[in-house]
Amino acid sequence: MVTKEEIYGIIDAIGALTLDEIDQVVKEMSLIRGDVPMALPSIRSICEEAEHENLIVAVSWEEVKGMDESDYSYYISGPNAFPEVPFELSEVIDILELSKREVDMSKVSTRINRNLHKRIKNLESKICSVSKGKVLSHDLENLEHRYSDILNQYYDHSFWLPDDMSEVEAEIGELSSRIEALRAAQGI
Repeated sequence: MVTKEEIYGIIDAIGALTLDEIDQVVKEMSLIRGDVPMALPSIRSICEEAEHENLIVAVSWEEVKGMDESDYSYYISGPNAFPEVPFELSEVIDILELSKREVDMSKVSTRINRNLHKRIKNLESKICSVSKGKVLSHDLENLEHRYSDILNQYYDHSFWLPDDMSEVEAEIGELSSRIEALRAAQGI
């Protein structure tokens, strides 16, 4: 059976693949190995979990060089991936006539920076609304959890993306200060 790490390796080796293409590659590889092919829902589940863990990243056709307009999302290898390229992949690439795809990481970087900026602004808004009244411990925990998610995404992507993320870093620093001020006001 094809492993999760091999799926990440397939994506990494080719550069960008749709879910249907991943399914085709996995089925061909399973046939070569004499294994039972993994079902598409299992592959989808693996990809969704991997995306949540930043092992792979979903990108649009606009971020994959040379792709025509489509409704498909592509997966690329993410900042936390440790891909394992399967031995049989070169044979499968020949059978399916796939070629290496390049991703415009500058466009990916712009989108991820923009999304982080929006999440930061939403959290700032929430902090403002919470700070106007009595801050309950579960409100503060919720804010800290959301802050932690943003911080983790920033750290996962800051070394991986080619563009400067100093603006986002400054905004995250400001969020940290505002949450600490809330904690101090509550005597926590």
